[in-house]
Amino acid sequence: MDSIPDSNENEPPERTSRQRARWRVVIERGVSGGRIPRALITDVLARVGQGEKARGEVRLVVVDNRHMRQLNRRFRDKDKATDVLAFPAGPAFPTPDAPDLLGEIYCNIDHARTWTQEHGGSQSAELARLAVHGCLHLLGYDHHTPREQRAMMARENRYLADAGLIAVRHGDDDVG
Repeated sequence: MDSIPDSNENEPPERTSRQRARWRVVIERGVSGGRIPRALITDVLARVGQGEKARGEVRLVVVDNRHMRQLNRRFRDKDKATDVLAFPAGPAFPTPDAPDLLGEIYCNIDHARTWTQEHGGSQSAELARLAVHGCLHLLGYDHHTPREQRAMMARENRYLADAGLIAVRHGDDDVG
């Protein structure tokens, strides 16, 4: 009778609860050209993860207007580019190969460039803001009502201020 080995060397070891509990940000380039401030985005999203006591992996993809328009048309039935889209992992976005994945965020670098040309600031800071906004969506925040909008904006501002990207006005840091 053949014996069955206790472990298979080709299979990855089972993840420990400590490995599953950590926060991880993966940034991908979905566009050619343009500077992606990876360290800044990773830092500010680490602040979100810590502040929200979140665990898991967040994937962020930087895309251009063309790609964002395709995504918006396909998934939201809106034939125009937008600034950021977030796709939470779940039944509509299954991720069996990445069980700890919270979801994916798509940030539009063309939007960031245009925004800073029109309103000032830096493209890096605007991409970081979009990343925070998308991450908060992955964590369940939304802005359909004025109350939700205020709560989400307060959280967004808190994390951006903690990273030194904005100055918080009195009352902006009240996140409840």
